Amino acid sequence: MLILLMLLLTACRRDLWVYTDDLHQVDLVTDWSEATELPDGMTWWFMKDDYSGDYHSKTAEVTHAWLNIPRGLYSGVVFDYSPEEYSHQEFVGMDHIDNALVHILPSADQPEPDIELYGAPAVREFGPAIPIYEPTGMYQVAAEPEIMNADTLHHVDIVNGYSDNRVIWDEIDDYETGQENVQTLYAYPKPIVWKLNVHVYIRGITYLGTATASVAGLTDGCWLGPLRHTSTPCLQRLDDWRRSRIVGTTEDVGILSTVINTFGLQDLDMPASPYDARRTSYASTTAPRRSEAEWSEHLQLNLRILLRDKQTVLYYHFDVDSQWITVHEGELQVDIVIPIDVAPDLPYAEDADATGFDATVTPWEDGGTADTTM
Repeated sequence: MLILLMLLLTACRRDLWVYTDDLHQVDLVTDWSEATELPDGMTWWFMKDDYSGDYHSKTAEVTHAWLNIPRGLYSGVVFDYSPEEYSHQEFVGMDHIDNALVHILPSADQPEPDIELYGAPAVREFGPAIPIYEPTGMYQVAAEPEIMNADTLHHVDIVNGYSDNRVIWDEIDDYETGQENVQTLYAYPKPIVWKLNVHVYIRGITYLGTATASVAGLTDGCWLGPLRHTSTPCLQRLDDWRRSRIVGTTEDVGILSTVINTFGLQDLDMPASPYDARRTSYASTTAPRRSEAEWSEHLQLNLRILLRDKQTVLYYHFDVDSQWITVHEGELQVDIVIPIDVAPDLPYAEDADATGFDATVTPWEDGGTADTTM
């Protein structure tokens, strides 16, 4: 009976499992020398190539991180900071590298209705792809993306990992022994957010009060797998204009300039984003594609000018193509220059901020002779 009881207890014993959080067998080394700055935090996100799961973590150790992920074939993304720290862009489709996308969010401050800047005249051929902001009936204005750096690792075979996030206690020594043979991965994050510089020549710059603008046709995000732009356009707002006068000429000519962050131009050789208002299905980014981007060098710039009288409003629309666009791909920069031959020519306007005193002095008249007693 005693022997039978011992056999019964032994047969019913359950294995003791422990979590593998402290097992260090895959080392991620990150080099930020080509990034905009050395961040104080980063995220790694590795996705199984067979769609069977994803693993991610945030860490303050930005040059080195231990990856506690099971063995298998992965593709991964490494980027600065954490998804929660970005308020102007979101990370979607992070279950597989083919769907992984950083997408620009709608601006938290949607502007007041203005047909010429945010309505049909402002988007023309881009309109079908850009969502409508229902409260105003205007096209949705995208936010200005925050600076971001990223790198992608494709088809990495993790051979030193574990088979699950838990191991049997009796096998822990085998895993710890294996730590002497660490598998090392390397990531080199680079900037993925572009700059858009806009320069507009203005005739009659003296009569300018304030300016605001919108630009339609920039991309709405970046596919994280190939680190290439979507083919879906968005609408962004342009504020904070600077004015400068061209010296050395008798003409009243100046330049309006501004710069914003953007994800850049549409890559026509890549799929549309899942936020495309045309409801087109987006294809896998693993489909055969050209190694170089096919940029859409076509934008629409819409300019609203309030003259210095603070009453007169003028609108200008420019179909911007390659003759006015310069792409500096290596610098992640797009320049738009509206030349003098098509520049807005502002009419004369009184200055509403003038003091009201006329600068012309009436000449003295002859008042005759007066006797003065001293």
